[in-house]
Amino acid sequence: MSCKISSEVELRLGRSIAVFRGRRKFSSFVLFLCLFLVTPSAPAQPQNTYYVFDGKTLEITHEDPAHANYMRWQVWLFQEGVHIPHYTASLQYSRWGLIEGTSAASVMKRLRASESFEEGYLKFFGPGTWGQYTFFNPLGPVAVTNQVMEAEPAVLEKLYHLRWLDDRVNKLITTVQPSLENNESEGPGSALKEYFDQIRDTLERVSKIYSELARVRPQLQFIKLELARTQPAIVQAENKVPEITAVLPSVKLPTSLNWMFQAQNAGRDGTIEVQISETGSGVAVQQTWKGGDGSMTGTIIATTIPYKEIGNIDLVPPTSLGEWTVRVHAARAPFPQRIDSPERKTIKATYPAVHYETTGSSVYFVFPNSADAQDTFAYFLYHKQLGQ
Repeated sequence: MSCKISSEVELRLGRSIAVFRGRRKFSSFVLFLCLFLVTPSAPAQPQNTYYVFDGKTLEITHEDPAHANYMRWQVWLFQEGVHIPHYTASLQYSRWGLIEGTSAASVMKRLRASESFEEGYLKFFGPGTWGQYTFFNPLGPVAVTNQVMEAEPAVLEKLYHLRWLDDRVNKLITTVQPSLENNESEGPGSALKEYFDQIRDTLERVSKIYSELARVRPQLQFIKLELARTQPAIVQAENKVPEITAVLPSVKLPTSLNWMFQAQNAGRDGTIEVQISETGSGVAVQQTWKGGDGSMTGTIIATTIPYKEIGNIDLVPPTSLGEWTVRVHAARAPFPQRIDSPERKTIKATYPAVHYETTGSSVYFVFPNSADAQDTFAYFLYHKQLGQ
């Protein structure tokens, strides 16, 4: 099929996509896409533009997809540098995979997440290491009008299974992507490449299954086998996350040491000075009470937090007073504590001296600004993941 370029209906997609006026007459104005070459940098459509696909032709609509009343949306994915035949119907067969959802916003969000993971992968392992099945060569969002997958129970069952796996693999890349972004590039020879290749391959496989499931007559036996292969691969990658973060922590070690000494207001008990110092295998936290009504003056609580015993870490948003809180919880064994307090006198009572050893299930730190709180959170999370 040949086509003549018409400048009034020219549409940019990547380096060279032209839209042609066909000879056949349709009830609505249909744009034929002639795709000579699809390049990795070809963008999805702007937010105020989307496509409508009826199973045969692809029509572009210059409207906000958020206002479009369609229940099925896709993003079509093409290989890097792939050549597409010069007729519209070929586009759905020339794609290597697709992203599917119930809204234009949902499929575009999935696309951005996949692109972001691919970008992090390439920065860590080097250019040319991802392969041909790129997410940076999309067409979409595409509203699909001719197929209702829910009409066939067998297809619907596999669609639900696929969506469940899709959610899991997207949560997985969200978890491990910071490890690629917050550590120095190791190049294509990295021993970790096999693990991230497994996640890449799983992400690609999910898109390929969506593409096969979107066919008019999907090969259900093939889809069943692919789903059976995909699930254990995701489970295996999920189980290895602690091993990966132990080598590539998901956060950077903070460069500022301001957070290691803070003074916080303790109300009638005066001021608590908090001093944090590294001990080699953990940190020592010393809290010293000064001033106030005298009931706590001179009290010192010294807590040792072994890195290997760090459990959950909470970064609590600011209260009405604007103070940020970081809570560090013990994992298995509670943190060792020593409490020393001299005899204290107030107007109302005299308190005896206290000297004893105990344990604590958590330690919390209060900061007047978010920067110190985030540095504290990053520090403990970094050492929790390393375990040292």
